[in-house]
Amino acid sequence: MADFAFREAPPSERARMLAGPEPDWEAVTPDTVWGEPQSYFWFAGRVRIPEELSGKRLCLGVEAMFGRVMGRSDPQCLVRINGEIVQGADYNHREILLTKSARGGEVFDIMIEAGTIESRRQLGFAGRILIHDTEAEALYYDLRAPLDVAKHLDIHDHRRDFILKTVYQAINAVDLRAGNSRRFSESLAAARATAAKIYEAADTEIAPHITVTGHTHIDVAWLWRIRETRQKMARSMATALHLMSEYPEYRFMYNQGLLLDYLEQDYPALFEGIREQQQVGRFEIEGALWLEPDANVTGGESLVRHVLRGVRYHEQTFGVRPRVLWLPDTFGYSAAFPQIMKLAGLSVFVTHKMSWNDTNKMPSETFFWQGIDGTQAPTYFLTTQPADATSINTTYCPDLKASHVMGTWRRYAEKQANDELFLVYGFGDGGGGPTREMLEHIRRMERGIPGCPRVSQGFMGPVLDRIVARMHGNPADYPVWVGELYLEFHRGTFTSVAKVKRNNRRAEAMLRELETLASLAWFSGAADYPGEELAALWDIALLNQFHDILPGSSIGLVYDDSDEDYATFFGRAEVLRQSLAGALAGEGEMLAVNPFAQAAGGLAMLASDEPVTVAGRASQTVIAADGARLQAVPVEPVPGLAAARLPVVPATAAASGNGSLEVTSERLENDRVRAAFDDRGRLVSLIDKVSGRECLKSGEAGNRLQAFRDLPAQYDAWDIDRTFEDQVFEIDNLVSAEVVETGPYRAAIRFEWAYEASRIVQVASLEADGGVLAFDTSIDWHEHNTLVKAAFPLAVRAAESEAEIQFGHVSRPTHANTSWDRARFESPMHRWVSLSEPGFGVAFLNDCKYGYDARGTTLRLTLLRSPTYPWPEADQGEHRFRYGIMPHHGIDGSAVSMAAEAFNHPLNLIAGKGAGAAGVIAPPLAVDNPAIAVEAVKRAEDGDGLVVRLWERHGAQQTTAIAFSAEIVDVTEVDLMEEAPVALPLEGGEARLTFAPFEIKTLRLRRSAERRPG
Repeated sequence: MADFAFREAPPSERARMLAGPEPDWEAVTPDTVWGEPQSYFWFAGRVRIPEELSGKRLCLGVEAMFGRVMGRSDPQCLVRINGEIVQGADYNHREILLTKSARGGEVFDIMIEAGTIESRRQLGFAGRILIHDTEAEALYYDLRAPLDVAKHLDIHDHRRDFILKTVYQAINAVDLRAGNSRRFSESLAAARATAAKIYEAADTEIAPHITVTGHTHIDVAWLWRIRETRQKMARSMATALHLMSEYPEYRFMYNQGLLLDYLEQDYPALFEGIREQQQVGRFEIEGALWLEPDANVTGGESLVRHVLRGVRYHEQTFGVRPRVLWLPDTFGYSAAFPQIMKLAGLSVFVTHKMSWNDTNKMPSETFFWQGIDGTQAPTYFLTTQPADATSINTTYCPDLKASHVMGTWRRYAEKQANDELFLVYGFGDGGGGPTREMLEHIRRMERGIPGCPRVSQGFMGPVLDRIVARMHGNPADYPVWVGELYLEFHRGTFTSVAKVKRNNRRAEAMLRELETLASLAWFSGAADYPGEELAALWDIALLNQFHDILPGSSIGLVYDDSDEDYATFFGRAEVLRQSLAGALAGEGEMLAVNPFAQAAGGLAMLASDEPVTVAGRASQTVIAADGARLQAVPVEPVPGLAAARLPVVPATAAASGNGSLEVTSERLENDRVRAAFDDRGRLVSLIDKVSGRECLKSGEAGNRLQAFRDLPAQYDAWDIDRTFEDQVFEIDNLVSAEVVETGPYRAAIRFEWAYEASRIVQVASLEADGGVLAFDTSIDWHEHNTLVKAAFPLAVRAAESEAEIQFGHVSRPTHANTSWDRARFESPMHRWVSLSEPGFGVAFLNDCKYGYDARGTTLRLTLLRSPTYPWPEADQGEHRFRYGIMPHHGIDGSAVSMAAEAFNHPLNLIAGKGAGAAGVIAPPLAVDNPAIAVEAVKRAEDGDGLVVRLWERHGAQQTTAIAFSAEIVDVTEVDLMEEAPVALPLEGGEARLTFAPFEIKTLRLRRSAERRPG
């Protein structure tokens, strides 16, 4: 036994702890109680080898009260022996090799760093010397692996009889009488010789072939904080490297660049070990993403940056070019992905999560996935499950045995087209990855067991390359799936933890503006491009898009960390924003930036109590739902991708306007829209004055705030069950309704409702020339397990809703004809969703919401949830958000998309600092077709020129003329990696481009060599 002393200490004190136990360390006894949630403990001890164990192969057995939950365990340990990291230890990895041949009196110093994350306590901690009998172990696996095969063969299959008979014969050959080790050893050899008959037996040569690769899925955050994930990464990689030292044939794959980067920072020796194994062909670096993000809520440009960051990291660090979009655990997949894959040079999409559907089984596992633009991407679903599985769920972290190999083939749908499959194995989420037991099972399956598919260890990439080649060679053999991969599960993740969704949307908008500002400043020579500052901001945004952070499915401590991240983000972003604006505008000027393709004007906002005059227009004081007072002033349209310098002085006169606004506590009206409210604050009429159409269904109210009982059967923060509608409560206890703005630029009514212990305030507003009835909302929420929606029964005949996703929009049925339609009772959106007839429709804009449902002609926006697991206080307290309702005249126009851009990013005024020069800062390019959107303007990754990302927003073929600044002499079209340039001919400083429906194009713009920015 090892006598341990211990102490609690965070990872920041690692250097001190490694120096060895100090007098304040406490001795460990069987009665020692230790372990706190999200904490770290250090155990130091010494083992002296007794003389009688000389020559033996010895291990240290770690004894703790390991709890096992969903593949992970608690505690999780990192073990050092004589100062060197040797392995991780957890429930699944409890034996650590001390020596292959012991010497009596030899001493081993043990240091174990243990992390505990669960709300449970540990009693005692020990290390015991274990003798490892490799001969007995070998016989065990020789018999265990084929026995697992036999259990899953049909009782009429003679191979089953053969295996069972041989296993019995081998067991009967073992002499278990005590007292004669040589006799026991000889009997083991005889038993192994009998067992070998199983592996020598011939089976069919046309058996399917399955390649297996070790892996461990590590959530960047979930029921633990990111600081704990950094430790999980170290433990898991230490174990992988240790197993490679024991099993030369072992192959392992890892994919998340972020965690590899953390490992290099925290444990450089482990990182170098990975690099060495990768260079000799035993450790596979594959998977193109920086981390595994949410794929519903994350914005389009962010998805591009995940790929761009991930591929560049893997190329620069390991010299490999990933080709696989690996997303096994994300909660549904945007139909924008196939095009992103094509433009980034990715060859195949891999997941398994669609097997978690609660209603329908996906019909195929190897198919072409067709995105919204028509691009088809080869797609492979992992099909691993036990051979006797009765559910449709599969796994990507099995405790691998023959049953999983057999189940992988049995589950597979495209058997006639393909007989080569792939699986990854190993405990995930801190379970440490593969084990010796798994590798021993694989060794037996590689030898061949009758009735089991052929197995070999190898890498994921080459297997998928072969499968994809077969798909492209015989495309008619593989089906096509059109549109999004909608997961019929975890529908609540579009809404849970509203603050992280709002921060994400605001961060994405801020990055768009900052990159536009930086590009204008750099390209005009006003300032250096702040590449490092922008990269640091992107680091924060991408990190918080991980698929258990952004969906709202993590513990409260994760969101404490996220709040700190975003506070840092917005603080640093504002400093950078003011610095860039100061370089472009002068003292006494305000800079208005338009980061979008088309000209944009309207009301600009200033956070000020005092009126001002901007460009000759006096401001109006407007009231936010949280009581804040802002200054609003109309700004003439700013050209697309440009910035306007506007003089500003204290106001000398009251604001005046066109007088088209009318407002009472029950009515808002301008020349385009007339809205009426009832005595409960509900919208009872919304008339589009351009067409004369009433938007709401006759006799029914809109903007009905409704509360629903929200108690999912399984995963609280993740799920909305279809039974949520069983109990609905109208939020219509109106406390007050008062006019708070009368114009001239905007009129508004403030409504306040009480609901149980909560308070809801909305400021409904209408701009003088606007077509959007906006609802600025502030909620002080104190209810649990409650879902809140805003319902709008519309006078629009529509069989489908259209909702924005990344780089386009999708249509979804509003009926429930099929089981697939019925299962889609909560769907994701981005900035807008609409119901339309030919020539007329109603759109809903939002500034940070992502969930909605549409049934018949009623559309409901999902405003908030308040789940209690895994964070009991999720969504409690203050919420801020805005949404708006907008009549329009056909979804094929640009009005809705452009209105959603403006709603999310109204013109903001930023104070200047420099010399000043009134007027417009010209953009590097101008787009003449409103159907073409610009997603990003940034400096090229290699620093040579600007990169502009454009996409077609109607879903129809478009041609556009793009006019370039006179200083631009070279324009090329590149892929998302900013490679594979194709020159665009310029005529008179213009290029004409044709876009396919929803097509993304990326351009690189260069100035003449003598005038390029430094």
